[in-house]
Amino acid sequence: MRLLILKLSLFFAICLTITTFVLIKYGGNIDYFYQKFTTPRATSMIIGDSRSMQGMQPEVINERLKELNYELPIFNYSFTIAEAPIGPLYNKSIDSKLDKNSKNGIFIISLTPWMFGSDKDNSIGEYREADRPPHNMKFVNTNPNYEYLFRNLKYFHFKSAFRRTSTMHKNGWLEENNLPTNPKIFDEWKKRQRKMFDKMIKSYEVSSERLESLDVLIKNLQKHGKVYLVRMPIDLDFVAVENSFYKDFDKDINRIAVSNNVNYFNFNVSSTHTSFKTYDGHHLDKYGGFDFTNTLCDSILKKTAKNL
Repeated sequence: MRLLILKLSLFFAICLTITTFVLIKYGGNIDYFYQKFTTPRATSMIIGDSRSMQGMQPEVINERLKELNYELPIFNYSFTIAEAPIGPLYNKSIDSKLDKNSKNGIFIISLTPWMFGSDKDNSIGEYREADRPPHNMKFVNTNPNYEYLFRNLKYFHFKSAFRRTSTMHKNGWLEENNLPTNPKIFDEWKKRQRKMFDKMIKSYEVSSERLESLDVLIKNLQKHGKVYLVRMPIDLDFVAVENSFYKDFDKDINRIAVSNNVNYFNFNVSSTHTSFKTYDGHHLDKYGGFDFTNTLCDSILKKTAKNL
């Protein structure tokens, strides 16, 4: 019996060592989210869904805004629309990731109409994202993060360690390398996104509880620095689809921005919309994301200079 226990202990120790090596060496390739939970608390943050996870690049912001003396580096704590709709659960996770000692951070909140949609009764505390990361986790600043492995093993794609079609960087930015090589593939991917939007339109309703959560989030983050709200650029036909789902989106976000004295940059109106490069109509690729992040920094710098 003693020998059996010894052998089992050795077996588990070897498995743990191999797992730890894979997580540390290839964690950014085999999972879209894992790296986000292995880094320290953040003094500045990008918040949002997959658009900002791929389309806002922390390194650009760190370089362009260093003259404003924010507490950098900034960390991209965005996920996908399935995990990161605005709400009390996301707010709680953001608070867990936030360095409470931060007093002059910068917080960029990327917003889309879908982030306020719900197919459950939010008024009684039901949220579709409850069983997904980061909401099903207690520890979001641990390396290696075994809790994430045990709770969210289904998100791991170990074959990706060799393909490396995408990389989740330590700063939270997802670099997608699997980009369409011809217009036909682009059109196919765009049609796939349109089907997803059509499905959400049928099942989602705008949630007043999620709107209230945005107001709470802004107020909490303002205790630690400057907050900016952003609607990122997408293909204009997709803008029309989003507006058909939530026609008062810009009006409501403007109202919340004004009430909290924060800036709202909407890059989907005719005066500011530019054809940044996407790979499916609503996700900027890494080249379009680089250009957009610079444009966003230009807007922040311009607004800051105007307020001096």
